[in-house]
Amino acid sequence: MSAGTGSATSRIHVLGAGAVGLLFAAHLRQAGHPITLLLRSQSAVDRFERQGSRISVINDWVRVHPSRRLLLQPGEDVTPCTIDGIQAEDIHTDNDQQGVISKLVVATKAQDTLQAFERVRMRLGAQSTVVLLQNGMGVFEAIQREFYTQPDNVPAFIVGTNAHGCLRASGDEFVTRHTAMGSCTFATRPALAACGAPDSALELMTALAELSLDVAVVNWSELHVQLLLKLAANAVINPATALAGCHNGLMSSHDMSTMSGFMTLACAEIAAIYARAHPHLHEELSAHAIEEYVTRIVQVTAQNRSSMLQDVASGRPTEVDWINGHLVRLAHQHGVSAPINTALLALIKLREAAFEERLNPF
Repeated sequence: MSAGTGSATSRIHVLGAGAVGLLFAAHLRQAGHPITLLLRSQSAVDRFERQGSRISVINDWVRVHPSRRLLLQPGEDVTPCTIDGIQAEDIHTDNDQQGVISKLVVATKAQDTLQAFERVRMRLGAQSTVVLLQNGMGVFEAIQREFYTQPDNVPAFIVGTNAHGCLRASGDEFVTRHTAMGSCTFATRPALAACGAPDSALELMTALAELSLDVAVVNWSELHVQLLLKLAANAVINPATALAGCHNGLMSSHDMSTMSGFMTLACAEIAAIYARAHPHLHEELSAHAIEEYVTRIVQVTAQNRSSMLQDVASGRPTEVDWINGHLVRLAHQHGVSAPINTALLALIKLREAAFEERLNPF
């Protein structure tokens, strides 16, 4: 599919060209929106242009789809879907040369978001809208503390949670593998500025809602509960699988009764933190509700390798500070003991330090 240039206000910029960023950029472009990838260097822009200014999506999810898998012959590869006509810019180019960003989707890792956002914040204004798509919690609050202490020239913010499984294809910089068909949910955060939401907020939310990614648009209070449940699942599943080096499904294996006990204790600890931090959500975030949710996620994503496992295996920093670290900070703030999350946080940080020093942790 080829793209027109698109006006400055219709163009959607995507910051973060990892698996999630490429997936959303491809689907938005396929829906007819002009897209610009914000890449980390001019050499990355040059590589993108040399390979045709296109993104490829390999829809591996069809292999397990009840009907779509029947269209594949045994052993047949899934044909990549190629989306072309996408522009790219170096994020480090002078802001004055690049112009205002009307619509921005931020799909960077949580630990990289503040630094990346700082590179583009001068291109954002009161008429801009920003979508945040990070694991964990606290990114929006960190952006608010760091960049928007005064209600002047503040963009609108949309927060999303993504349950689609996707991986960067090995050796292919601008190819993403869509491994599991999930869903995603978006809500507009209550405005930081006194003025109402700009036109770009409705336009961008409409664009997201129309994607073929099973998208739901809800109010903030509903999404907040979903984000807290997802945080619990990430806090239990991600560090455990990263430390063990296993797929998610092993956590629910029939002969893993010790792991079942760990999950029960971890979910009870998270429920206790939530009970103090969010007492009005006690029923939705009870220990039983959290454990049910975590167990379901383990089963649905049984063949997946958690993002934290992928980061640890590659020697990259993880999002643990925004997942277990967020829970530990919340626990301290409300006087709740959190030994399990404290231990998981410490062990993952130790693993990161071991890689940084080029040591074998085992």
